[in-house]
Amino acid sequence: MKKKSNYFNLILLSFLLVFIFISFKIPMNNQQDEEQSNIHISANSGDLLWNYTTTDEIRSVDISSQGNFITASSSSPDSSIYLFNQTSSTMKTPLWRFLTSNNVYAAAISSDGSHIAAVNDGGHIFFLNNSVSSPKLPIWDYFPTGDLMNDVAISLDGKYIVAATDSGVIFLLNDSISSPKTEMWTYDMGEGGFSVAISADGSYIATVSQNNHLYLFNKESSTPLWNYTAGGDVYSVAISSDGNYIISGAADDKVTLFHRSSSIPLWNYTTAGFIYNVAIDSDGNYMAAGGDEGKLYLFERSSPIPLWNYSAGDQIGDHNFPRCIALSDNGNYIAMGSYDNRVYLFAKSSSTPLWNYTTGDDINCVTISADGSHIVAGSKDMQVYLFYQEIPVLPIAIPLGNFFILIAIISIISIITIKKKHLHLSIKN
Repeated sequence: MKKKSNYFNLILLSFLLVFIFISFKIPMNNQQDEEQSNIHISANSGDLLWNYTTTDEIRSVDISSQGNFITASSSSPDSSIYLFNQTSSTMKTPLWRFLTSNNVYAAAISSDGSHIAAVNDGGHIFFLNNSVSSPKLPIWDYFPTGDLMNDVAISLDGKYIVAATDSGVIFLLNDSISSPKTEMWTYDMGEGGFSVAISADGSYIATVSQNNHLYLFNKESSTPLWNYTAGGDVYSVAISSDGNYIISGAADDKVTLFHRSSSIPLWNYTTAGFIYNVAIDSDGNYMAAGGDEGKLYLFERSSPIPLWNYSAGDQIGDHNFPRCIALSDNGNYIAMGSYDNRVYLFAKSSSTPLWNYTTGDDINCVTISADGSHIVAGSKDMQVYLFYQEIPVLPIAIPLGNFFILIAIISIISIITIKKKHLHLSIKN
């Protein structure tokens, strides 16, 4: 009877140990996630963590993957590139400001926030780090032709930078320091380059132009892998992290999805207006689009039929502002800015906004951190805004089968231990 009681007690203890392990592990993981993301425990979803006022409209914003660093660029006469941290403040100040002499049309930041690339209409491509210094100076300043620069993108590790000029010339550069700075290659699309995108490792580059073309490149060559002719100017392009999927928006009112293996679209969807903005998640599973129709569309890769659409109070960007939509890495959250002065956040499961925030003027640009917890917007009201979104922490789920296997293993070990003990006592006696 005593032996059976021991078996029962050990099995009961096994269940208790598993329960304690799970209970301990969940809060530990939650705590680690919070520390890594530097989440503001006191903030609620949709809360404005800070805003900063410049002296002219904000042209672009970007954010590091974990949301720790934010960059913004502004129009003349402010003509600056800014770097901020995410820390909440009622009197926000930038970590640094780099003043140029022209409109800074676009800025992009590496995944860890260590490097920033920016372009201005004086024809410069600037490459900076996040170190705080006064005066702030770029690592290098590439000045190829003096032609107005429209857009820039940077690989996640900050090693590759692609930029497009208003006349349609594409420049690919790396992060190496040289004097004079030289490009890896250039390509002339023939007409204005509105938008550029680069895969996470910099291997694939997508660009679009005013001559109705979308181009896909491998970083090793200036010869396009392929190009596609749309029915009008192509305003916006985005590429998945692995470079497998490319989405574009054009003046033919179409949203078009491609696989990198072919210039033949996987599908396209016709809207009722120019598509100025497109975005895609890290794996290419979800993509969003919007334009002068004022509707935000969410798609899944498998179908050209939108999962849903939402009508904002005005258009979503224009050909000068192709950064008014952004997706979190997993596609769970969609940020959007409209000329109705509002910043919106959606969950992919519903066309009803989680929240919206009204600024003082048109929204020119938005971006979102990898997990969707931080959203940045830039407005014609000359302000940069940082918002917080609480991300539900899912409990660690041990599959039912694995749970019973774990219990069985602990129980068997316990029984073997008892049997050995009894055998040892029998021999001793």
